Amino acid sequence: MITGKKNYLYNTIQVMILSILALVFVYLYVNTQARNQLWQQTYPIRAELSAKNISCSKDSPSWMKNVLIDQTKNNNAPANQIAFIDTKGKLYHCENGYVGQYPVVSDAVNDNTRFRYASITKLWTADAILDLVKQNKLSLDTKLSDVLTEIEKPQDTRISSITIRQLLTHRAGFDRYSIAGNDMFGIGKDICPNHLDELNTIELNFEPDSKTSYSNLGYCLLGAVISRVSNKPYNQIIADNYYFNDTTLKFVSDQRMTNEVDYNYVETGLTGHADIYTAFNYDDLVSVAGLSGNAIDLAREVHMMASKPAPNILTIDTASNCNLKQFSECYGYAMQPYQSQKNMPKTYYRSGNLLGLSSWVAVSDNGSVVALLSNGTPNDVKNDGNQLQEKLYGFMNP
Repeated sequence: MITGKKNYLYNTIQVMILSILALVFVYLYVNTQARNQLWQQTYPIRAELSAKNISCSKDSPSWMKNVLIDQTKNNNAPANQIAFIDTKGKLYHCENGYVGQYPVVSDAVNDNTRFRYASITKLWTADAILDLVKQNKLSLDTKLSDVLTEIEKPQDTRISSITIRQLLTHRAGFDRYSIAGNDMFGIGKDICPNHLDELNTIELNFEPDSKTSYSNLGYCLLGAVISRVSNKPYNQIIADNYYFNDTTLKFVSDQRMTNEVDYNYVETGLTGHADIYTAFNYDDLVSVAGLSGNAIDLAREVHMMASKPAPNILTIDTASNCNLKQFSECYGYAMQPYQSQKNMPKTYYRSGNLLGLSSWVAVSDNGSVVALLSNGTPNDVKNDGNQLQEKLYGFMNP
């Protein structure tokens, strides 16, 4: 009798445990947010595994490995690539983490793993515009309305006078943070690249050249200028002029690409973005955030752009009044300058962020270049980004 009661009790407990597990499973299956929040709580374990899976090229400076470990453990990026071209032109690189979502069982990240470049794409747009300027096909003071004939009689007459220079330096009057602001990524009207005539119906948010306000719309319009002047699609011009067939560089789509890393993004709120691949129309963002590749090719391409005759991606407009001791104080024709002290080299930055990814590249006056690609974004993009830039400034300018 006692044995029977024990068996009954044992079987009852088993049923209760299995029932609870089944309820938990069903709850997590139907509740995406709860499932994603649980997945996020496993990050310290995933980060520890990814931080131990690091490979570097021969004689790479030790700080490169340390940067990847810091990105992994402190900035939500379990997979990273970093490339460094030193003052003598020698290339070093390091990689860590795994291509897929699950560590150990996924392939390790290597130097050919693909990452999306996000807003660093704008460097190709700026460089192509500056090439047209040096070819005398444009000038920095060419009016946008002289190239894009869709601009006829805009309600805001200031739009007719927007120049190439103002678009490059984010001073054209577009403010995405304004209530009535217009930008890409679903902010304001759908203007560029498919409805350029809508420029006739909007009002600028500030007087051009009166302040700086980062604008994706401005760089989409520059992409339209490149296409119009060259009489070819933007992506074809860029792919041909920058010899994509000899690199890993490719334009992205709304699907994960071959050998592309998985991004550390999970939806836990109500933004409506299920994943990075379907969140945006990348065909429209081609000149703004449309490129992908690896860190090595990013470093090499930027090194090449920075070596071109002025005006190039490092050029700061003569009218700019920048406090070079402050990060993100102002924009040159493509990058943001920084100089900690007058006797130190200037360093020029460009960064990008999208859902679950961050990209960063810098060029020093001493000729060195650093490119860093990560499959995650820090909790505080601005402050954590500034701390990273301060560290890398020291490594590049010892």
